[in-house]
Amino acid sequence: MALGLVPQRMRFIPRNHSKLAALLPTAQLSGAVAAPDVPRRGGLQARFYFPELDAIRFFLFWGVWGYHALPREQNVYTEHHVPAAFASLITSLLKAGMASLDVFFILSAFLITELLLREKELRGVPDLKAFYIRRLLRIWPLYFFMIALAGFVSIFDRSQPLGWAYALSFLLFAGNWIMVFRGFPRAEIIGPLWSVSFEEQFYLLWPLVVRRASKKALCQIASGLLLLAALARLILLLKHTGGQAIWFNSFARLDSIACGILLAVIFHGCQTVRIGLIRRLALLLVGISAWLIVGLYCGLLDPVPTLLGGMIGYPLMSVGGVAIFLCVLGAAQDGLPFLNYSWLVYLGKISYGLYAYHFLGLQLSHYLLTRYHHAHSWTLSWLGALAITFSLAIVSFQWLESPFLRLKRNKFTHIPSGADSCTDGEVPTAVALSPTTAQVQ
Repeated sequence: MALGLVPQRMRFIPRNHSKLAALLPTAQLSGAVAAPDVPRRGGLQARFYFPELDAIRFFLFWGVWGYHALPREQNVYTEHHVPAAFASLITSLLKAGMASLDVFFILSAFLITELLLREKELRGVPDLKAFYIRRLLRIWPLYFFMIALAGFVSIFDRSQPLGWAYALSFLLFAGNWIMVFRGFPRAEIIGPLWSVSFEEQFYLLWPLVVRRASKKALCQIASGLLLLAALARLILLLKHTGGQAIWFNSFARLDSIACGILLAVIFHGCQTVRIGLIRRLALLLVGISAWLIVGLYCGLLDPVPTLLGGMIGYPLMSVGGVAIFLCVLGAAQDGLPFLNYSWLVYLGKISYGLYAYHFLGLQLSHYLLTRYHHAHSWTLSWLGALAITFSLAIVSFQWLESPFLRLKRNKFTHIPSGADSCTDGEVPTAVALSPTTAQVQ
């Protein structure tokens, strides 16, 4: 699936041309072939960074936020005098936003696999202790803060009880699994953390695989994950399992993880990717179209999804995610320089906070404005939710996350993966090319 979306004329600079890449960072080597699967230690410790993979997270956040925050029924808009055609377009795009998470999963698998492969070539074996400490320092501070905050809120708001079962499940990074069996938590502000639980399960196991497997074996494993996901969904759909129970199921959501792994192996060691602006726009169109089909016709979150919709919808989300990933990778050198703008990269860096806090922002805004009756109360409520979400994310990144990020970078990082001469709390300059860290950096 991922292989089929790689344009035939894609050109890249393999890692054994690192010196040439340093002199000509956008050089195009026609007819270049992938380097053989042998250790190459020269230049592996150089900083390499794709700022656009930070920037795209900010756009993906809007897909998630729109799906959760805005009405997805067309009549809601037509009742407010929105033209029917425009209302249909709005609801279609909102429903397509449900697939934004799949690009986050692709980014996580791609970047973690790429960094582990580079560390394996540099050191002979990945430093698993350092890897797990890096994940801990990046994910845990905000993650556990949100769980503690949900427990605190439940003391004063009886309509938002956390409950020991949900609290323990999320503490053990099994939040998605309790949502499979018991549904969305009544303490809604921890709901978005289900995807973090899912990714942490991947982070726990995948380094052990990369440590021992060759790149060929990694491709075979990724292909097996695609088959496993399809089989899991088939069984669940034949048992008439509910849409949410499938949506939160780790086994049913492996497609995008597998695609990210395949992309990491395909592009391993590449310094730049040049496919042309037209092809990038075409890939973007393919990705959005695939997501629109999923949102409009597949009914993945229906009480009981159809067999056809469930079997087609999840792979289509991954196909769309791969197309958007390929559209963005190296795009700043192909006519889309705005993806390297420092302010946009910064907004991508705080996307973990934007994602984690957006339910809380929506709830606080509703609470503050619920008694405010005005013709534009909708707009005021959404603007208030965005203001709260962005404020919390900025403060959280600066004061909660950045100290741990500095420790991660200074003590436990073998392969630098951020902008040079930039602390984790600063806005990076978008100049170099490399993988960033995972979905949440």
